[in-house]
Amino acid sequence: MRRRDALKATAAVAAVGIFPGCEQKPFPRTATVARGSGDEEYVWLSANANLPLFTAADHPALKQAGDELGVRVSIAGPNSIDIPSLVTAVEQTAARRPAGMMVVGWDPSALVPPVNAAIDAGIPVVCVDADVPASKRLAFIGTKWFDIGVQQAQAMLKALGNRRGKVALLGLIEQTIDQQAFEGFRSVAAPAGLHVMEPQQDKGNQAEATRVAAAIIQGTPDLVGMAGFDSESGPGIGQAVKEAGKGGKIVGTTVQAEGQVLRFIKEGLMTAAVMQKRKLFTYQGVRALFDVVHSPVRFTADDRRAGISPIPVNYSTGTFVITRENIDLFL
Repeated sequence: MRRRDALKATAAVAAVGIFPGCEQKPFPRTATVARGSGDEEYVWLSANANLPLFTAADHPALKQAGDELGVRVSIAGPNSIDIPSLVTAVEQTAARRPAGMMVVGWDPSALVPPVNAAIDAGIPVVCVDADVPASKRLAFIGTKWFDIGVQQAQAMLKALGNRRGKVALLGLIEQTIDQQAFEGFRSVAAPAGLHVMEPQQDKGNQAEATRVAAAIIQGTPDLVGMAGFDSESGPGIGQAVKEAGKGGKIVGTTVQAEGQVLRFIKEGLMTAAVMQKRKLFTYQGVRALFDVVHSPVRFTADDRRAGISPIPVNYSTGTFVITRENIDLFL
């Protein structure tokens, strides 16, 4: 048999499923997972712990992972952006020795000592959403914030076409992750001819973001775009654009999109939202800690003393972009 004929025959056999395992099968909706002890507790810690963004995405994902694994999950941390109180919450949580801790790294320097102390006490710690890279944390699970800035700039340039002018940036300007996103935005916007203004502080508060955005619109006649980098920036930008009657004239982009931002995109008051897979990195945070406790993988006679954990060091959970083209899928 010639090679060409043999290949045709092989393809035909595979198509009718004679070769075991070659037929396509749907993926199971849920995978079988190991179950933990009901006494195991995994704690998620953050500043502004009950921010609407967290209650809508992170908290449900936390519960979902706990239910699947048969373990307890809990939430700790202050209800404001209070770093000393977050440090205290990490220390107090570690003192009661939970099975594992997830820490949102609001301050990558102040959180190093309490994270290291927890690790030294034998408590697994991973960082989610924002990292504490100088600490002994076992892994970072989240998004590359530089890329979030890049994607916002790309969406803005696409919407602007040939228009050029000034672009304002809003966010928590003291936060490392926001600074990384600002840098990513500039890396694309500036070479394309946009004048990127100095980032403005919105305090992670919607009312403040609206006030700041409105002042920028009023004081910047050649403003063509505004980009937001915390969850409350987008609602503030959209509201300010709406009140100024600038829909379609000022291109608005943001990170994250809850109900209000989705409606602004639908109405054409904002152009795009770059979304973190928040549910995924919180869900994976519980699974990572669970794997540290239960994994059968061993590298030495005593991996903990050797400083080796059975999980990846970095989990990049990626992003997706919401625009008017796909908004109905999210509404």
